[in-house]
Parts: sequence; structure tokens; C-alpha cells
Amino acid sequence: MAHPMMPQFANSTDATLDEWGSRLFNVSASTVRRGHEGRTGRGGQSHAGTGGHLHTPEARARFVRQKLRDMVRCAPQVMVKLAKATKGLRGISNNLSYISRDGKLDIEDQDGHIITGKEAVGDLKREWQHGGFPIPGNSEMRDAFHIILSMPKLTDPISVQRAAREFAKREFANYQYAMVLHTFETDPDPHPSSHPHVHLTVKTAGLDGTRLNPRKLDLQRWREGFAEALREHGIDATTTSRIHRTTQERWKVRHFVEGATQTIRVDRSRRETHAPHVQREIMKNYEGVMKALARSDRGDDRQLAVDLVRHLAGQSRMQEKEKGRSPERE
Repeated sequence: MAHPMMPQFANSTDATLDEWGSRLFNVSASTVRRGHEGRTGRGGQSHAGTGGHLHTPEARARFVRQKLRDMVRCAPQVMVKLAKATKGLRGISNNLSYISRDGKLDIEDQDGHIITGKEAVGDLKREWQHGGFPIPGNSEMRDAFHIILSMPKLTDPISVQRAAREFAKREFANYQYAMVLHTFETDPDPHPSSHPHVHLTVKTAGLDGTRLNPRKLDLQRWREGFAEALREHGIDATTTSRIHRTTQERWKVRHFVEGATQTIRVDRSRRETHAPHVQREIMKNYEGVMKALARSDRGDDRQLAVDLVRHLAGQSRMQEKEKGRSPERE
């Protein structure tokens, strides 16, 4: 028979993970809004989806747990970059020529049509100029956003393209957009990137007049949405900002046997007071998360706490090693 306090304790763990983990990963009830929760990725792993509103502590706690699991197993990091916005028809024309390499690479639009060749790209430019809300030749307004969706080298480029297509359909269903896949093998640029990536240019004015105006939370949602779309196509992917992948503090794990159960405790073994304020705040959130996992009645939570301590310790050692390198070795 289950102990009457166990469900309450589990809920308490979820509530604590929600409190510290949501701060850690900048998650709120309105952070993510599309897709489906609880999708299963490659290898049968269940991923905390980015869909719907994460409107309960339990849902956000599941999301935090999955982010931490992805982190300790070093899942490939997605990159979603918002490049400089284009202004006026001249800016959009230059952008479409650039991403298509002057018509040498195929453009795919929001309807799935393939635009091939320089002449067809010119037709697309005129369509954007006059279709929907017209674009003036010269403008001080941001008439389109240029987004880059990228994955590490050796990632299957076709899967990256398919994931970008699904992401764009979900996120920009009300907008005109153009997307182009760049790979090391197909990009005619003299110095092509080894990272498969998709250039996605989205017209700022939506078909209903709504203007695209991305904020910080939107960028985070885009990262999560692209990562989820990649997982749906069999590509292991996660999102963690660079500052999360470094640490200037260390922790240690203490194991205790109390009766027939084993418990663990996470303690700080060193504290760096000179760390930047943002990083100190992140480390404080990590400590809250790890202590909550260590106190959990779930064995997989306690193991995750141990794995996280080891992962952060490894990151700290790598950071110290990097600092000790001479410039010649960089």
C-alpha cells in the first residue's frame, strides 16, 4: 500500500521543479503554444513537447525534466538565429537573391511551390511586392525577417529541411515566406558552411494584416518548435543557451542509506563570487532543481540529479582547461 504522503511529496517535487526549472529555462504558461505534448522521439524517448500552454506545474516539471535529460546526454543543439531584418523591396530582393544564390538553389514558399531559376525568383519578388500588403521600393520599416535554422554538421540535411518546413507551417501559417536549404555539397558559395541549415525569410505583414514582431520569448518558442519538429523526423535535438553550457560552480553528491532506502544530497563544494550576475542566477536555479530531484521519491529523479552534477562538473573542468590553453593552441 502506498504511503499517503507520497503523492503529495511527488506534487511538491513537481512544484519545486516548476519554480526553479521554469526560471532556469525561461518557461511559463505562455512560452510555447503549438504542437502536442508528450511526443515520442527517436529510440522511444518521450519528449516534453512544446505544444499547447504549459499551464500546470506538472506539465512544466515534465518539460524541465526532459530538458535536463537532453542536457546530460549531450543531445545536439539546434540554432535559430534572427538575422538583420530586410527593409523595402530592395532589401527583400537582395535577400531572396542571396538565400537562393541568385536562383541556383530552389526556393520553397508557404504553399509548397518550388521556385527554380533566376527568372522564377524575379517573379516571386514581384508577387511579394504586390501580393497581400504591398511593399514599397524603399522603406524604413522591417518588411521581412530573415531566420536561420541550423544543426551540427553530419545531421541529415533532408530531415533538417522537412523539420524546417513543418516548423514554418505551424508558426507562420498566416504569412508569406520563402525557405532554402543550404548544405556543404549543394551550396555554390566558395566557402559553404558544413552545418546543414535553412534560410527562412518571412514577410512581416500577415495575410490578415497582423505584423510579425518577434520578442525574446518568441525566439525561445521558435527554438523549441524547431527542435520538436526535428525530433518528429527522427533527429535528436534540444535547445540550451550557451550560458547554460558553462559553469563556474561545483557541486558534490552525498549518498545516505536510511533504513531500506537510499537518499542523496547535493551540496556546493565551491562558489565563485566573481561570476557574472546572470550566471550566478542560473547556477542558483540549477542548485534548486538538483536539490528537488535529489529529495524526490522517484529513483529516476534522484539518478537525474547525480547525472546533472556529473555533467556540470565536466563542463566546469572543460571550461578551466579552455582557460589554460595558449593562444597558439586555439
